[in-house]
Amino acid sequence: MSTLPQPSSPPGAAHDLARAEPPLVIDLDGTLIYSDMLWEALLLFLKQQFWQAWRLPAWLLLGKAGFKAKLAAEVAIDPATLPYDQVLLAHIRVERARGRRIVLATGSERGFAERIAAHLGLFDLVLATEDGVNLTSGNKAAALERHYGAAGFDYVGNCRVDLPVWQAGRHAFSVSRRPFRLAGGASTVHLGARRGHPAAALLKAMRPRQWLKNLLVFLPMLAGHAFGLATLADSLLAFAAFSLCASSAYLLNDALDAHDDRLHPTKCRRPIAAGSLSLALALGASALLAGAALALCAVLKPLLLGVVLVYFASTLSYSFVLKRLLMVDIVTLALLYTLRILGGAAATHIAPSFWLLAFSFFIFLSLALLKRYSELFNLKRQGKEKTSGRGYTIADKAPIGAMGVNAGFLSVVIFMLYINSANVLPMYRHPEYLLGVVPLLVFWLGRLWILAYRGEVNEDPVLFVSKDRLSLAIIAACLALATVAAL
Repeated sequence: MSTLPQPSSPPGAAHDLARAEPPLVIDLDGTLIYSDMLWEALLLFLKQQFWQAWRLPAWLLLGKAGFKAKLAAEVAIDPATLPYDQVLLAHIRVERARGRRIVLATGSERGFAERIAAHLGLFDLVLATEDGVNLTSGNKAAALERHYGAAGFDYVGNCRVDLPVWQAGRHAFSVSRRPFRLAGGASTVHLGARRGHPAAALLKAMRPRQWLKNLLVFLPMLAGHAFGLATLADSLLAFAAFSLCASSAYLLNDALDAHDDRLHPTKCRRPIAAGSLSLALALGASALLAGAALALCAVLKPLLLGVVLVYFASTLSYSFVLKRLLMVDIVTLALLYTLRILGGAAATHIAPSFWLLAFSFFIFLSLALLKRYSELFNLKRQGKEKTSGRGYTIADKAPIGAMGVNAGFLSVVIFMLYINSANVLPMYRHPEYLLGVVPLLVFWLGRLWILAYRGEVNEDPVLFVSKDRLSLAIIAACLALATVAAL
């Protein structure tokens, strides 16, 4: 138990009346904040000390309270970055200004709870998990009854585990979308912000627009001029597997990056960072999506399974370690694009040419560098010096830009060499039409990088291209020229 310093309050009859009211008791996890401190601490520990994950099973043997204490001793979470329910906070401030006593009662570890209470400056008392007692459900109800007696407090919670606490209190409030039924026919009353359905937040966090990148699995089919229904079905299977796997990786990556994303001007609106999607649901969905992708490949295309496993292992390595390593993250992103092409090749049994793999690696290396350049450009515009959770500073902007432009135009050179290679003549009746692709690529890459240098490309160039009409027109023109060359 912890009593916080008392701020001075205005005298008056209204204030005295408010002081005479039963205290307003606020739950923390899922109520005052949209997130859960146990999951926040666990993911921050895995992000910062991934190679120490072997210690977690031993900590679980200490019970839930002991597990929370061990995690709290390993990580420090900044209370200012947590996703608070601002409507509930406003209500608490009003009650506090009236002179009412406000209590924070949470199942989170005491150190976390006290830092949050000190940050907000709104609580008279903090009750939290400590000394081996997990302060949830019946334990919380008993602790509050010891302090204030039966029906001696009003309680704000969020889920079924709070039922014993609501039953023990005077008035029952909930931040959940639907009320909870209590004994005697009563039910909880809504308080706080209106919360959306998690399904919508989950779909957004899965980033279906990013599935556009998985269209690369169709390249072996197109490059090999194999347009049969069986080949199309195999490519569609690869597209589905990579889309499920990619969404799994996005959910895991956003869960691990939630703390850093909350400090970012645009990423703070991502569902996990904003709190509209819980960390537990995100991680559960991530595991299910990955399992579905691997099972789909194992049953229908064992060869594709090998490529998807490499892709998934690479995305896990990227999420936990590689994205924080200078240049390693950029090369990994380029390789992840190329792995999609290899996945399409594995599904259709069409071997990709050296030219296709070399061209794809360098053009996607250019786009990966463009993504980092745009991040650093925005960082400099905000007056910051270093990326959060990445190995770059704004001093790296110039070399990254130079490497990106060079990589892009190197891909054009590779395409020109391909046109003049022995691979082209058996595949195209009129290969001279492919020469028209060269100026289009030069124009497109040059324009994209000029816009990036102006700060007009967002931090994901693939999404920018998908919404840029001129880019889409250039892609369509390149496909048309390739089609005419083949006829």
